[in-house]
Amino acid sequence: MRTATFELPTFDELKQKLQQTSQQKSVKIIQHLGEFSQNSYEKLENAVEQEFFVPANQTQLNQALERFVTNNVDAILDLHLDLHENWLRLYTTVNTYGVFANLAVNLSLVHVQLDRHHQRFVFGQLSNTDVLALHTDNYFKTKAVRLAVWFFHKVLKKDPLGMILQKINLVHQKEEILYLDIGRWLKKNQMIMDTLKKVQVNHGFLAEEQLVLKANANIAEIISLGTDKLVISEADNPTPKPTNDNKN
Repeated sequence: MRTATFELPTFDELKQKLQQTSQQKSVKIIQHLGEFSQNSYEKLENAVEQEFFVPANQTQLNQALERFVTNNVDAILDLHLDLHENWLRLYTTVNTYGVFANLAVNLSLVHVQLDRHHQRFVFGQLSNTDVLALHTDNYFKTKAVRLAVWFFHKVLKKDPLGMILQKINLVHQKEEILYLDIGRWLKKNQMIMDTLKKVQVNHGFLAEEQLVLKANANIAEIISLGTDKLVISEADNPTPKPTNDNKN
């Protein structure tokens, strides 16, 4: 009996799929342009406003984290996610100031923004950080680190994860919210940035071993056909939108 085997797509293949989706949206929009009439402007707007979904499995996401984060932050030796329904568990291994620590924490996905201007993931912290392994360059430092973690959890009723990741310039923290800005690394990849000019991700949600991104086409970039000047602008709308100006 033959056993079927399945190969998960790589991160590069996922990126190519996103580009193909963007191109398909562009073809539909150009078809609308070819049929331009009294009501085609409204049809064009409706086509672009429709959201489409881009799924990324756990393997693809962890490949992206390794490529764009782990390989660019010296203090991060490992960073990977276990994705579940509406929550995720983050594992990271840090090596900084003579402290080697393997940490884990449960997070929620608060927001995703991926466009030409911002590339950001926003997480909410659901649990205290678990110290899975801890080694330092001397015995007393190990005791001091464990005491500091205990003091944060039991006395301050806070968690030190945000402070640790902020110290190594990985995230910035506001209360229990962690902001991971990946644009500083993505901007080096022209292919990705070109894609984000045409497609923007407004949000996402978590499923078992999967992140599903909600995206739509960027009307301004697509209509400009790659130039700095819009071929069709708001001035071409045959039925201009009413203004809120009240003239007495």
